[in-house]
Amino acid sequence: MNKRILLNIILVTSFFLLINFYIGFHGWMYISALLAKWANPTVRSIYWILFWFISFSYIFSRVFKKRLPNPLFKRLHQVGAYWLAIFYYLIFFIIASDFIGLVIKITTNLKSNKIILILGTIVLLSIIFLISKGRKSALNTQIIHYDLNVDKSIDKFKELSIVLVSDLHLSTLVTNKRLEFLVAEINKLSPDLVLIAGDIIDEDITPFVEENMIETFKKLKPKIGTYAVPGNHDYYGGHLDLLVKHLKEADIHILLDEKELVEDSFYIIGRKDLASKNRLELDDLLEGIDHSKPIILLDHQPYHLEIPTQLGVDIQVSGHTHRGQFMPNHLITRRLYEVDWGYLQKNNSHFVVSSGFGTWGPPIRTGNPSEIVTIKVSFTK
Repeated sequence: MNKRILLNIILVTSFFLLINFYIGFHGWMYISALLAKWANPTVRSIYWILFWFISFSYIFSRVFKKRLPNPLFKRLHQVGAYWLAIFYYLIFFIIASDFIGLVIKITTNLKSNKIILILGTIVLLSIIFLISKGRKSALNTQIIHYDLNVDKSIDKFKELSIVLVSDLHLSTLVTNKRLEFLVAEINKLSPDLVLIAGDIIDEDITPFVEENMIETFKKLKPKIGTYAVPGNHDYYGGHLDLLVKHLKEADIHILLDEKELVEDSFYIIGRKDLASKNRLELDDLLEGIDHSKPIILLDHQPYHLEIPTQLGVDIQVSGHTHRGQFMPNHLITRRLYEVDWGYLQKNNSHFVVSSGFGTWGPPIRTGNPSEIVTIKVSFTK
């Protein structure tokens, strides 16, 4: 390990410890003010042991997964995932409460303990509200619809009904039960095509195999077929080949820098993710294509939209952004991507970016709900 990487690890670890201590210290201040009679050295020691255990539970679950009994791993992983979201918001809330508390102390005669109790309770209730609302938002999947017109005509289809899903992140936290719900909702929509725009699993394929999720995928019943591309998380765990093998068992066409002429009427092109080391350039992938036929592109990450626009792609569908997943992260994704969520038209090219069905890390969404996208494409010339 070179010195630069080691230095970065030390800096990140130090920052993580410092921020957690800052949060933990304020937590103990609140408990001491709330339960003054019980705030003895023994209780304080128990508090700090529990606090640091929870703070590192997500890391522990990832590092020691193979050594832990499965039920213990799942519980530890779940606790750690929720803590990540709580940790994220506590940073903002505690900094704000420190500033407000200082102003109150300077401008009023309220005692410190009273200020701590008032502001601490507000922070606690705010966290409970946000996490509860975020969990509900992650589970209450919405149907988002777009009508698109492609200026090309094909004999076999006047229009196509497409269902787009992305960022399933199937895992210990996004389980087969959620996948069963997704498949049932898609089948109710009775689409011609199902398009899956990457991040099917969340790095580790073990839950996918153990819960036999491929049997759930086999229940998808689009009229024409299901097409998918991998996302960055499908590469990270080193299980892409096995995932592709399983998906093919469910008659899901997973396209790795490949193109397919569907029903002799339109093309579906699927790109490897940017995480791949040998991803083709789009112009190479489009070589030999009949541009008089509609071209639908699946690309997990919606970067450099000017390229498919210049190359005559009619529709591109993507995911990846989650639209930040936690507000106010959408303010960042809005700057990173030309379109981080929703619909954009550039010349004759249409772009649809989904905020995703599942969740990465904490199983909550405070930035936007879980979604399934329906697209009606009309062909007129």
